[in-house]
Amino acid sequence: MSASPVNHQHHQQPSGPKEAHRRGGRKPLSCLACRRHKLRCDRKVPCGTCIRYRRETLCRQNPAPPKRGRNARGTHGRKADVCDIDPDAASEAPDVQPGIAEEPQAPGRRSADRGTARLRVRSSFDRVPGGEEPQETAFFLQSLGLDAKTTSIPVSSLPQLLAEVQSAGQPSGLWHMMEGALRRRYWETQLRSALPSRSMCDLLLNYYLDHINWIFQITHVPSFRHKYEEEFWDVAPDRELDFIFAALVFTIISVSALYVPLGAVEIFGCPRESIRDLAHVWHRASHQALLAGDYEARPCVVQLQAFSITQFYWYATNGIDVLNSRLGQAVRTAQTLGLDRDVTPSRALEEEMRHRIWWDLVDSDTFQSICLNRPPLIRLESPGVPLPLNCNDSDITDSFVKPRPHDEPTIMMLNIFRARFFKLMNHHLCHSSAEDARSYEAICKLDNEVLSITKSYPWFFQLDPDGRPHVLPQPLGEILVWQNHIIRTCISTQRIRMYRPFLASRVGSSWTKCIEAAEDAMAVYRSIRTNRSVTSLQKFLPQAYQIFSVAVTVTALLLVEGSLPIANVRQQIRDMADDLRMVEDQGCVSPVASRGRRVLLKMLMLVDMGSEGLGSASGQDDADADGLVTEIGFIFGGEQAARTYMQRLASRNQRRTSRSMALTTKKQQQQQQTATMEDASFPDDQVGEPLGRADEGTAYMSSVGTPLQYVGEADPYQMSLDVMDDVVLQNLFNFDMTALMADARYD
Repeated sequence: MSASPVNHQHHQQPSGPKEAHRRGGRKPLSCLACRRHKLRCDRKVPCGTCIRYRRETLCRQNPAPPKRGRNARGTHGRKADVCDIDPDAASEAPDVQPGIAEEPQAPGRRSADRGTARLRVRSSFDRVPGGEEPQETAFFLQSLGLDAKTTSIPVSSLPQLLAEVQSAGQPSGLWHMMEGALRRRYWETQLRSALPSRSMCDLLLNYYLDHINWIFQITHVPSFRHKYEEEFWDVAPDRELDFIFAALVFTIISVSALYVPLGAVEIFGCPRESIRDLAHVWHRASHQALLAGDYEARPCVVQLQAFSITQFYWYATNGIDVLNSRLGQAVRTAQTLGLDRDVTPSRALEEEMRHRIWWDLVDSDTFQSICLNRPPLIRLESPGVPLPLNCNDSDITDSFVKPRPHDEPTIMMLNIFRARFFKLMNHHLCHSSAEDARSYEAICKLDNEVLSITKSYPWFFQLDPDGRPHVLPQPLGEILVWQNHIIRTCISTQRIRMYRPFLASRVGSSWTKCIEAAEDAMAVYRSIRTNRSVTSLQKFLPQAYQIFSVAVTVTALLLVEGSLPIANVRQQIRDMADDLRMVEDQGCVSPVASRGRRVLLKMLMLVDMGSEGLGSASGQDDADADGLVTEIGFIFGGEQAARTYMQRLASRNQRRTSRSMALTTKKQQQQQQTATMEDASFPDDQVGEPLGRADEGTAYMSSVGTPLQYVGEADPYQMSLDVMDDVVLQNLFNFDMTALMADARYD
């Protein structure tokens, strides 16, 4: 049984005259919609205010109570189904309907449900098939946590539930109560009540389509807008709510609520301190809409669209476990719908959308398999599903598709190259052996295939001789630059993952390949920061995870390898960490951004300590580095891969400590020998100045020359690399002086 959409709070019974008087206080005189929005109601069905704001359906379902002396059946000759507002909450703000279960709120933040009206569901549940008494119906609903008078009661345990149902008599008829039209009417009322106003919903929808949709491009905007405007809001009174499409709308507005500017929502009457909390409420409403639509028994393509968009929410809130659980379900649904068997090219809208959704699932599944070091759920076969076409949404209708040439800019180019890359990676993961992952030759072969994809980029995804992306007219130009950034970081971070196991011994050109990939990963973002557009911040906010993963990958190279020959690499990483702070400054709910920034600053602190030779003195940096494993394991391809790589830092520090102790001991021995020789060869009045010069020369040779004679390592090539690291760290020309300001800037 799914979680009940009720507030899990104990229902308090009136305990005194004051409470009893309030419970029997002023009766509502307006329809539910007018009471929620505090508007004047003429008490007609539908009322004039609801007609004006296009809320006729809600008004008909929840009309104003009949006037005194008026027929209780109303003007339509039937008993009205109403959901009355509790008089106790008549003056409270009606932002959110508590019929949807809450998301746990952060400490210190006002709950999104605070001050909302509590629904009392009547009449709809009083008509029980089979003639059961209304009080038995109320008793049954209460046992389920859905009372006919209030929804704010605790849910019973299973033994208590079964006992209460059996004691109620005729349980089969009561169980039937929550099926069919009555169940649909209940959830339709609850979900419609959870929606914001039409204007607020339009704002959040437009924000998503303008600033987020282009990342996955999983929604065909023209057809979605048509259904949203003609069938979702302006629905005929006798037409039922499409629960699955409602789930899609809820997940879109929940994702937008995570990032939308706070000032914009205030214009539409939503307090700025509530919009981020409402994102959690609408996310839960989306899942509840899927359950109400029986999505598991009746799968459809729209629910897969809802899954793809909800990925933004899970990445922002660090819900990776939930994402993977729902991913498995989505893959099974896609296979049930036959998306994996669509091998013919697209000829119309439905076919092209099926191809887009399938390849988005392939991308997500393959990416998760890389990050979690697990086999892919999808094993691509030949000939396979055709890749998405190079066309804009305006080029697709219900009856035809008009693809564009490969070198013509469209919003779909990112999805095409991302699908090509993950198709290659999926084949490698599914058909390569464990030995191939440890074979440098096999990795080089795979990397050559990856580079063949990057070399086929169209001209607008290439960089100019100065390493900057091409500038195109807005608004498509800004989107293409950000898409260029996404595809380059996606491929470059994976190339670094592939070559990382070979860096300890510097096998072949593994180090050169990693430097090349790290530079390519940061090139476009560096250009975006230099030439920011007006809406650049809104494009940046949903990509906090992408920025964090790139910064961690490059910083780990710098930390463990000791140096990275990229101009101003530390400052570029600090810029990324500083940009992640903007997500917090905007009040966005994004643990990835807040925790990611702290992780980055901690890694940079360890880099600075290593450069200054401070870490090896206490060994504290080794413990700190080990503590980072759980934070960055997902980016490394699993905690084991991260721990293996970070252990190289501990080993290097141990070697450096051993060398430092050996140098100190040797210096002391040389000083004692020199003192003994001076005592034997020179008078006391001639010791001072020659000894000072000799000591300076000895100290210089001890700090630089002695490590060249260190023979503690079995691998002579690795020994020379350690020596080179020490020399680089002591070379003032290679020292990043801005690192001295790190603690002052990022406290």
